Amino acid sequence: MVLRISHVNPIFNIAWIVLLSFAFAASIQAKDTGNGANAESEFFTGSHLLSQDKLSEAIKSLERAVQLEPDNAKYRQVLAVAYNNFGLKSAGEGRVKEGVDALAKAIELAPEDGDIRSNFVLAAQRASSLPPDKMSITDKVAVLRKVMDVDPENAQARKALAAQLNNLGVAQGKRGDFENEAAHVEEASGLDPNNQEIRANLATAYYNLAIKKGKSGAVAEEVELLKKAVQLSPKDKMIKERMAGALSDLAVVKGKQGDVKAQIALLQESLKIIPHDRITKKNLAAAYNNLAVSENGLMETAERIAGLKESLKLDPKNSATIGNLCNLLAREAVKEARNGSTDKAIKMLKEAEKLDPNNTVVKKNLAALYHNEALKQGEQGNHSAEIKLLRTALQHDASNTEIKSDLALAYNDYAVSLGNKGEDERELDYLTKAAQLYPDHKVIRENLARAKEKVARKARKSTKEKKGNPPAG
Repeated sequence: MVLRISHVNPIFNIAWIVLLSFAFAASIQAKDTGNGANAESEFFTGSHLLSQDKLSEAIKSLERAVQLEPDNAKYRQVLAVAYNNFGLKSAGEGRVKEGVDALAKAIELAPEDGDIRSNFVLAAQRASSLPPDKMSITDKVAVLRKVMDVDPENAQARKALAAQLNNLGVAQGKRGDFENEAAHVEEASGLDPNNQEIRANLATAYYNLAIKKGKSGAVAEEVELLKKAVQLSPKDKMIKERMAGALSDLAVVKGKQGDVKAQIALLQESLKIIPHDRITKKNLAAAYNNLAVSENGLMETAERIAGLKESLKLDPKNSATIGNLCNLLAREAVKEARNGSTDKAIKMLKEAEKLDPNNTVVKKNLAALYHNEALKQGEQGNHSAEIKLLRTALQHDASNTEIKSDLALAYNDYAVSLGNKGEDERELDYLTKAAQLYPDHKVIRENLARAKEKVARKARKSTKEKKGNPPAG
């Protein structure tokens, strides 16, 4: 969209510089020979023509004089006056560009002349407001640049130059020249930073150039340009969506280069822009997983575990990540157990079990820890706690014969203690369980037989007592 900016057209009320009088020109007579005499002759002729308002002819003679003596300040000043008057006349007759060009030459010859500078600035500003068919945007830009060189503090010229640079850039963008579009609109914004229309156009220019860069494979440049566009137009949905996509594309590149940390940072940034993008979430989850299982020797285990947990927040059903986290937790649990931190080890394994109840490695390690803890309880004579832990261990590793036999022996020991207390029924119950788990164990079989005999004797005795003592009638 071409930015339409209204311009304040300067009042074309320009005073002509006082012309050299013929008397002054005539008083300068050539006396020298060679170039000096020729230059003086040309100067005399030009001055005479200037006094007669024959500006084109005067300029030709005065130019020859300056060519012959380029350092002669008097010649240069009068030629500047001729160009000034020619420029003003041309502009007044509607030949504005021709007039401005002449005034520009006058400035080059007499840069310190305040009147000439003022005339040039006013004529240039008038030219900048002409329709395109009268003066091209490129010419307007060139003229206004010259004004800024001559009068750097001219606020009106600054804004006019900003508008023309903007329009030049937009026109170039329409032709597919996105590099120059961005360059010119960027310059325009620098000259008029508070102009919201120019800022919006600059955002579009950055966007256009970014798309071109992305198509050519320069994804990093695309991202940087889109960041600039978003800063200028933070609510533009199209720019934001493209920004998110470009960040994801660059993340893929970083991943292929092995820079997974940079990949994660880019995907996080993309997800902030579009929080619920399914593909970006899965890609970020994969990146967290890949970093956690990488061969980066500098990564602590806690970092790896945290990364896998972040991955599962984004992709909670990913079986590969679940497996990686479970195995890592199991490995660390073994280390903790070896260091004597059994509770911590069990906690880690239970966390893994919750993630994957069927993970064999986790279940076997958890069974082993419960088994070891049970044996400690048994050594302390705490058979009830021992049995509870061994049962839990067997639930996690049902085919483990060692756990089975230890649970059978724990049942046996606990049963004996119950029998010593006279709890024959409970003794028999636990010995029956022991025999089921370890049917070939001689001691358990013998204890079971004795327990059965004790319970049977007690039953017979009870029956006999009931027969010998009938209830009262």
